[in-house]
Amino acid sequence: MREKRVVPGYRVGWRIVVPLLSAVGVFVVGSCGGDTIVDPGDQEPSLRELAVAAGLAPLPQEPVRPQENPYRLEKVELGRLIFFDPILSGAMDLACSTCHLPRFAFTDGRQFPSGAGGVGLGPDRTDPAPAPLRPMPRNSPTVLNTGLYGRMSPEPTIHGTMFWGGNAFGLDDQALNPITADKELRGLAYPKAVALDSVLTRLRAIQRYVDLFAAAYPEIRSVYGDDPLRLITTTTLRRTLAAYMRELVTPSAPIDLFLHGDDQALTAAQSEGLRLFIGKAGCVGCHRGPLLSDFSMHVLGVKQEGIGRDTTPGDDFGWGEHGGKLYSFRTPPLRQVTLTPPYFHAGTAATLEEVILFKNMAMSAHPYVSATDLDSLVKPLDLSVTEIDALVAFLGALTDVDTPVGFLFQPPDSVPSGLGVPK
Repeated sequence: MREKRVVPGYRVGWRIVVPLLSAVGVFVVGSCGGDTIVDPGDQEPSLRELAVAAGLAPLPQEPVRPQENPYRLEKVELGRLIFFDPILSGAMDLACSTCHLPRFAFTDGRQFPSGAGGVGLGPDRTDPAPAPLRPMPRNSPTVLNTGLYGRMSPEPTIHGTMFWGGNAFGLDDQALNPITADKELRGLAYPKAVALDSVLTRLRAIQRYVDLFAAAYPEIRSVYGDDPLRLITTTTLRRTLAAYMRELVTPSAPIDLFLHGDDQALTAAQSEGLRLFIGKAGCVGCHRGPLLSDFSMHVLGVKQEGIGRDTTPGDDFGWGEHGGKLYSFRTPPLRQVTLTPPYFHAGTAATLEEVILFKNMAMSAHPYVSATDLDSLVKPLDLSVTEIDALVAFLGALTDVDTPVGFLFQPPDSVPSGLGVPK
């Protein structure tokens, strides 16, 4: 196991205050309109010290594991098989991995995911035909690093929202939702009320799965033996899927190496991009912490495309759907961001350059979001083309290309159901 290194820090309102390891005593307060740097000492702070003071921190080597769902290798390996097994879907023709493919950094490379009724994989997947089997209304987020969502400091005390609209807190909370959703895995095979029972019945009928659940949950087996009804339940299925996804952590990006002390980890362009990120561009106003997200909801006025939500056809209220501010969406974490286009909740930006250009103008592209509705952090940035290129270069430093080669990040050759593995 690699040594854990953490940067001490804590959150205060909209600010991140991080004590520096030197006596420099620098504090950076970022916003989308720039920042204020106060240096009471004579020594000029290093870029690393500025980054730490602004709230950046290396990604922890391990995820936050809930006490009720402790780590067990057998459970994680079982979760991997189930994640890639189409047995979870109504028609047994798509799996969790259909919309979260390893080759697309556990997204699907599409503007909108195509769940039940779709054909093919990735950008080549065709959309289902008539309603309600339609493409989903929001861009598919990556599963990578979701076991750390919500962490604004190295302390595992904050759990962030899992989705764009502020719903679901933690992997265990959301793991089974796709099984019951008609646009995702369920389709029209059976009513929502019996979806979970139907999937559990299928799993219990496969002896290989019964054996694997018994190995993953010895505490249940010790009491009830190999009884499938006791071993394979909504609770164990949820925890098993969550246990697998929780381990998909990518802690060895260039930015992590740099924050751990490697002065050669960033290129010159990436270093300049980092200065802009914590300085002129003020990206740390929303993108900070180990995951580079404040996990808060902001109104950016992003263009709306797609079918919209069931309750608001052609539109998406974001957090407003759950009682929050209309058209506000969660700040997306930026880990592995170069590998997960398109961007924004509706997938309306094809490249990172497009994202930065949109934020550079600080103008609403949504017909129902006026300038006065925009988040107070949204301000024109006056970035040059060269500066935008530097920011894009820095975002590349958030990508760990080494860790995802491990077996947990790869699809299995086969699954216990015998169905084809979407990969």
